[in-house]
Amino acid sequence: MSDVVSALDTLDLAIGRADGILDEADIKAAADVAALVRDRRGFLGDTLVVALAGGTGSGKSSLLNAIAGRQVAETGVLRPTTEEALAWIPDDPEPGLVELLDRLEIDARYEQHVLPKLAIIDLPDHDSIVLHHQQIVERLLPHVDAVIWVFDPQKYRDPIIHDQYISQLLEYQDQFLFVLNQIDLLGQHDLSELRADLISSLTEDGVSTPRVFDLAADPPNALPLNIEPFRAFLSKSLNGKAVAAGKMLGDVRRAGKQLREQAGLEKGAGVGFDERWPSVRASVVQAITEGLGFDDAVCRIGDFVTALSVETGGLFGTQLRDAYSYPVIEQHVTAALDESDLKPAARSERGRVGRALHKFWFGDDGPESPESIPAFARQLEDRIGNGLFEMLWERSVFGATLLQVEIEVRLAENR
Repeated sequence: MSDVVSALDTLDLAIGRADGILDEADIKAAADVAALVRDRRGFLGDTLVVALAGGTGSGKSSLLNAIAGRQVAETGVLRPTTEEALAWIPDDPEPGLVELLDRLEIDARYEQHVLPKLAIIDLPDHDSIVLHHQQIVERLLPHVDAVIWVFDPQKYRDPIIHDQYISQLLEYQDQFLFVLNQIDLLGQHDLSELRADLISSLTEDGVSTPRVFDLAADPPNALPLNIEPFRAFLSKSLNGKAVAAGKMLGDVRRAGKQLREQAGLEKGAGVGFDERWPSVRASVVQAITEGLGFDDAVCRIGDFVTALSVETGGLFGTQLRDAYSYPVIEQHVTAALDESDLKPAARSERGRVGRALHKFWFGDDGPESPESIPAFARQLEDRIGNGLFEMLWERSVFGATLLQVEIEVRLAENR
């Protein structure tokens, strides 16, 4: 789990560098995810925690009963049947598993010795008309290691499960299994077509390689179909620690991605400041020395700051505009002129009143000393350029840290 720790530590570093770039609510959301992952690491043992999720009538509870080989969850015609989440757990549960179930407030626990390293949580229907059920599903999903999405032939394209759940949780797709239940209702040809269509719909959701199992958990007057291969897969093919680590890495990746999106960093952190600012600074010097006017010089800097704020966006863009508003820029340019002893050249079209005002503010025009123009440029750099650079540098460091989060996650996944 050291690889998870490295990715998580980098996410924590990025969260610490988000101050002033993101809103407090966005920072808190990422910090909550990081805290959740650290808590989940504390629960880890050898037990894999899997959730059964699906719509009304898909047969989740029947599937759990078929895996268990006995009646564990209540099934029935009236929907929804599962009122609260229940857990099917090893008869000698690890302390971490017990603590996790306590934290999740899952009181209904049924012990088993069939799969000693597997715990299955039967969730209420995700599309239930009972709001309480939906809240239970959304609260528990982030805490489990893997999810078995259960479909039935009638509602396998349910937009709720596809649009509101699967397509929104693609960072966790390696932890997804898909079950097409109730295949006893289909002929072989219909099954092939429906299975292909289900895989196609999952691919459209963004799942790259859907793992789909065809079975019938509770066919009328018959034994379950294809349960043994599925049970064997759960007991032998899923590596509990690997799946759990993958789930946590998915949490870290998802938090990092959300921070990038919220900070407007999806296209990178660079705004080309090093290349753009020198030409802006030179144009300001030109405006002052060639008679284009003090206001024109201020507007050139103000327009540049506005462009930067639009490109960076969000809270950072607002803070950039606030830190270098037009009145602030005027103060900096005036101070730069005073410190460098540079006097703005008179505008050629200035009238008698304009010339009088210019003389009142800046004195008589005269030949500039060789040092005044470069001194003015240095003052602009010290008073404006360096400050803008520092703000943008902090944003760039934040972006680089988020990139390192993704790198750490990918390295961990490939080990």
